Amino acid sequence: MQASALVLLASLFLVPAHAAVGGQGLRRSLRPGDTGVVQPLAFQQRLLICNAYPSASTMAVMRNGKEEFAHGKNGLKFKECRYFDGHVSEHDKLDLLLQDIDIHGTFEVGDLPASDAVLLLVVQRRPGSKTVTFQSFAFPSSSGRDVQLAVIDAYIGNSTSAHLKMEDHITGKERQTVSKRIEQLNFNRVYAVEEGSYDASISDRSGNSEVADDKLEWRTRQALKLSKHESFVVLRTGDEEQAYPQSLVVFPPQSGASGRSLGMVSILLALVFAFPQAV
Repeated sequence: MQASALVLLASLFLVPAHAAVGGQGLRRSLRPGDTGVVQPLAFQQRLLICNAYPSASTMAVMRNGKEEFAHGKNGLKFKECRYFDGHVSEHDKLDLLLQDIDIHGTFEVGDLPASDAVLLLVVQRRPGSKTVTFQSFAFPSSSGRDVQLAVIDAYIGNSTSAHLKMEDHITGKERQTVSKRIEQLNFNRVYAVEEGSYDASISDRSGNSEVADDKLEWRTRQALKLSKHESFVVLRTGDEEQAYPQSLVVFPPQSGASGRSLGMVSILLALVFAFPQAV
């Protein structure tokens, strides 16, 4: 899998702490009361939240202090990702609470892309603390033959050079005739990938022996069957401080992969769509 050098989209917003991101975002192109032929655009944007906070407690999610997205027995479990219904707007506040241990944080939505998109929010533990922190990405909805694949690192531990190892998923009949292509993908990126079947695992050469790295790859290996018109997330989780081993979470969950992958990987750097505020 040769990685394309073409960067399709790249933008990063950095703002001072406790400041919301400004900008036009999804504001209407016409002022209230305007009339005419041109109508304001409406975009289909889906909110996807992943719970990467290592805990037996489920996570409650509420918007603007009143609209419950998840609560009680319907809370978001550790290593679970879920789409939530409802329109998300700039300056919305998402309150996230670990229900059994009373740890919470608030995430304020900033600039949103002027396009259809998946809005990905990853909730995780801040290293050296019990408080939560966030990673957020907005990336275009999948179209054409390409699949949008978000590769996110939420692991807490002594690791500085981990990558996601992606390789062709080759069946027994193909092993003698087909050469396997291998690609090392950086975490915290979104890639445009042609549909097909892959094997994914964590590769980490940061001071580990080759034997230890091989064991890590074997233990974390996941089969991916990527279908066009869909968006996927591969999330590296675990917490060395709390004895949660490294693992890969794949969303949507996979039932297995078969057949050889079709092709190429190209980098699609994601828009950061909001700035987190831990409270």
